[in-house]
Amino acid sequence: MAAETKPEQNKELSEIRKEVIEARNLVIKTDSLLKNLHAEVKAIGKRHEDLQKRQWISSGVAYAIFAALCVAGAVMVSSAKSSGATAERERLEKTVAELTTQLDKQRTELTATQTAQRQATEVFRLMTNLPGDERLKGVDELVKLDTSKLTQLEQRALADKAAQLRREIGDSAFERGKAAFRRNDMKTAIDEISRFVAMNPPADQLQETAFFLGVAYNMEKKHEQAVPQLTRYIESDRKAKNRDYAMLLLAQSLQETNQLEKAVQMVNDGVTQHPASEYIPQFRGRLATVRRLMSGGTAAAPAPAAQPAAPAAQPAAAPAPAPAPAQ
Repeated sequence: MAAETKPEQNKELSEIRKEVIEARNLVIKTDSLLKNLHAEVKAIGKRHEDLQKRQWISSGVAYAIFAALCVAGAVMVSSAKSSGATAERERLEKTVAELTTQLDKQRTELTATQTAQRQATEVFRLMTNLPGDERLKGVDELVKLDTSKLTQLEQRALADKAAQLRREIGDSAFERGKAAFRRNDMKTAIDEISRFVAMNPPADQLQETAFFLGVAYNMEKKHEQAVPQLTRYIESDRKAKNRDYAMLLLAQSLQETNQLEKAVQMVNDGVTQHPASEYIPQFRGRLATVRRLMSGGTAAAPAPAAQPAAPAAQPAAAPAPAPAPAQ
């Protein structure tokens, strides 16, 4: 029994030893696996950390790039807005400058218009309220006035008033001049008729004034002034009533101004164009006097009393023209 029991125990022991060895091997294997697992877990953790670092770096770079893009976009938008704002500001500044210029111009024009209107009112007052010939001060001021700033109605009113005033005062001066002419007050006649001429009378009246002024200047020995007036009268109308008398006086004034050839021509024209004139003897006497002067002689003495009164032949003595025909 003992012998049979011992092999069984040995067999069990062997099995137990075998199981222990297997368990030991299993423990070693398990330990190896755990070590490998630990190494792998550690490696995974390290890779995870590296991945996390890369993610942080990538995120930082992404944020940096995004921020740079945002900044660049903001700069571009700001630059565009700034350029647009600058252009708009320049446009607005230009518009403001133009409007300011126009406003200043309008203010200047308004001021000039108001000034012209005040001056026009004063001119009209002068032409209306002053007594007598003093109203001509208004006409003188009207010449200095810039009427372009006035309305057409104001311009017309001033022009009509000035024309009326010129006619009124001019006609009065002309009548006084003719009255002075009839009483042989030639100086007064010259002043009054010259004043009338300054009023810009009609052309038909200028012909008449040329006769009176020419005769008056001749009588006052102002032959240089007499020549153009008498010439104007003679040339204006070949059928004028007193043309022969004017030609006789013009010949004398031409002689006195040493225009002897023209004086001869004027005498010849007077005789030719007015053969029936009552001044033919005076024409002939004037012709003889002028030819004597041209040949180096001196002027003859006044014509005999039997002849009609006519301008004297001598240049030095006062002329004795025939009485002027009535106008």
